[in-house]
Amino acid sequence: MAEPARRVGRSRPVAGARLRFVLLLAPALGVFAPRTARGDEPFVDRPLTLPPLHFSADAGIGFGQGPRAPAPLPPGASFDTGTKLGWGSNLEAAVGLPFLGELGVRVGIRFGDAGINAGSPDHFARLFDPIVDEPGRSSVTNPELRLRGTLLDLHVVELGLETRAIIPTDSGSDFELIPGAPVRIHLPTFARVDTGVWLPVEFDSDIGFRIEIPAQLFFQAGQAFFGPVTGIRFNHPGGDIPSTAEIPAGVAAGYTLGAILDLKVQVRTERINDTAWSQYLGGGIGAGLRLP
Repeated sequence: MAEPARRVGRSRPVAGARLRFVLLLAPALGVFAPRTARGDEPFVDRPLTLPPLHFSADAGIGFGQGPRAPAPLPPGASFDTGTKLGWGSNLEAAVGLPFLGELGVRVGIRFGDAGINAGSPDHFARLFDPIVDEPGRSSVTNPELRLRGTLLDLHVVELGLETRAIIPTDSGSDFELIPGAPVRIHLPTFARVDTGVWLPVEFDSDIGFRIEIPAQLFFQAGQAFFGPVTGIRFNHPGGDIPSTAEIPAGVAAGYTLGAILDLKVQVRTERINDTAWSQYLGGGIGAGLRLP
């Protein structure tokens, strides 16, 4: 009779250890569980990545100005350094896929004087997403593919991983790869912060790259949302071109209609740290649809 008693006594620590393991594992499993989205979820509470089988589509139109982009000139010709104004549009769509995360595609259309530096007009039409200043000077931009997944979701803090690829379709641009780690911080129903770090790499003969660290703060007021947008950008073009640091700054706002349609507007300069910051000013208006 003594031996069974000893076996029962030994099983209690094992059972207790298993229970503690389950209690510790349960929150960890919840971290990686996909977040559900409600139709009436306010802008500041929306998840970093679209849930599976959810769809979004965005369209915008914007203006941007800056020095005219360099172009080959005949011998003895002078380069026009005046500020140029251009208009452009942005079209993008994304879908949430099981296991893979969010898959998106984007293209821009430029009107008039599209060949300007430091702020192509289609870039300003890309509302609330300042990462990519898509190279090239064709009227239709190179297509961009994006894959994003949520690595860590604590509901208050989200960390994701994404990769963007810009496919060159004209002779004036090169393949560009943009790995990044987006971060979103929520103050439920009140505010959110969008930040992270991206490393765009352009595979030309000089292998230029940038480091992008955006910082966007949005406040919620009923169905409206608004806030400042800024960050820092370090440019290393490669070759003999000197590196630069830029600090964009601006304001953004929007209003949600019927829980599925966002109307958006923003105005920003790409170089608030430049004495000629007004020459790099741009803005845009647009709409975003979310289903379901």
